[in-house]
Amino acid sequence: MARNYGAAKLKNHIHNNAPGTLGAMGRLFDVSESDFNKALLGDQTVITKIADMARLSDTAKANLPKALEVYRKIIETTGDINQAYAELVQLTQKHGTQTLKAINTSKTGEQRFKNEMTEMQAEHVNATTAEATRHAQRSSLIQISGATADLMAIAKYEADLIKASNKVPEAQDAADRAYETAVTSALWTNGSEAKTDRIPKPNYSRTAGISRVGQWFRNFMGI
Repeated sequence: MARNYGAAKLKNHIHNNAPGTLGAMGRLFDVSESDFNKALLGDQTVITKIADMARLSDTAKANLPKALEVYRKIIETTGDINQAYAELVQLTQKHGTQTLKAINTSKTGEQRFKNEMTEMQAEHVNATTAEATRHAQRSSLIQISGATADLMAIAKYEADLIKASNKVPEAQDAADRAYETAVTSALWTNGSEAKTDRIPKPNYSRTAGISRVGQWFRNFMGI
């Protein structure tokens, strides 16, 4: 309950001289000139309000150093940690690219090496196979060349023999006629005493042996 002091009042000279500052006090610290006057005049509501603010201030002031120290540590540590993470990110970005390039280059080189080894092995196999094939073909050509030469010789001999054999009937006929003439002449001269058995009787015949030799050679060579 407000007390009655009649027309009595206390002169406030600051209100008119620094009104802006007193107004800023309320805005900045949440304590107004009006509440201050009311508290001076014993307004219990205002006294309770500012007394609670005073007790809160005491508690805050008592805890302020430790709270400030803790907050300072939290803020500084958080800054240091994030600065460290930022440096880690920068290092990873800088050297990560370099490392990945090195890894990819190594992988590419490894794959190229494996491919070249495979290609070299394939080339070796191909070269070995080609050489074996060339040798086999060359050997076969040499054998065939020799066989061809032999066959040509045999064929020529057979051809010459056949050519000569074709003359056998004519030679045989001529020889037979000569033999008959000789025998007849001997008979005309000596009659029954003619020694016709002493007159040689020619006998021309073809030889088949060379043909059998040629066929054996062909069979042996698989021709």
